[in-house]
Amino acid sequence: MGKFIVIDGPDGCGKTTQIRLLNQYLKRQHRRVLVVRDPGSTPISEGVRKILLNPRYKEMTPLTELFLYFASRAQLVDQIISPALKKNTIVICDRFLSSTIVYQGYAGNIGAKKVRDLWRQASGGFEPDITIILDVPPKKGFERIKNSRASSDRMEQKALLFHKKVRAGFIKLARSDKRKYKLIDGTKSISEIQTEIRRITNYLLRGLCEVRN
Repeated sequence: MGKFIVIDGPDGCGKTTQIRLLNQYLKRQHRRVLVVRDPGSTPISEGVRKILLNPRYKEMTPLTELFLYFASRAQLVDQIISPALKKNTIVICDRFLSSTIVYQGYAGNIGAKKVRDLWRQASGGFEPDITIILDVPPKKGFERIKNSRASSDRMEQKALLFHKKVRAGFIKLARSDKRKYKLIDGTKSISEIQTEIRRITNYLLRGLCEVRN
C-alpha cells in the first residue's frame, strides 16, 4: 500500500514549490510518485474547480462550496488516489480535507465537526497518512501571489479578515492532532522548509508508528 501525503496551508504559503521539490526528491530515490491537486486532476474535478474559483461567483455560499469540494474530492479519490495507493504509489496532494475544514468549517462558520461528519458520509472517512501545513501570515501570502501572477481567484479575493480566520484555523487544526498534522513555518527559506518536509516524509515512509515533531 502506498502513502498519501497532503501539503496544505493559507493562500500564498508556497505549496506548489514545495510539492515540486518533494516530487523530485522522491523520484531520485526511484520511488513511484503521483502529484495531484484538490480540487482537480480528473476531468470532472477540474470542471468543478473552474466553478469554485471563478471570481464571477461572489455570491457562492460556504455550504455550496462545501458540497462542490466534496463532489470534486470524491471523484479524485475514487478515480485516481485510491487506485494509485493500491499500486504502492506515494500520492502527494495539493490541498485536501484540511482545506475544507479550515476554509468552510472554521472561516466559513459551518463548523469543523460538521465538515468531518459529512466527509465520512461522502467517502467512508478516507483521510491522508499525513498533512503538512505551511504557515504564513495573510499579508505575506498575498505579496507572494501578487509577485507570481497577474490575477487572483475567487477564494483569494475574499476579505483579509476571512484569510486571518483561515490562518488561525490551520494553526488550530495542526495543534488538534500532532500525529496527523505537521505545522511548518512557511516564512523560512525554501530549502529550510523542504528539509523539514523531507524529514517528515522519510519518517512516514520508514513505517514508524508516529512521525516525530
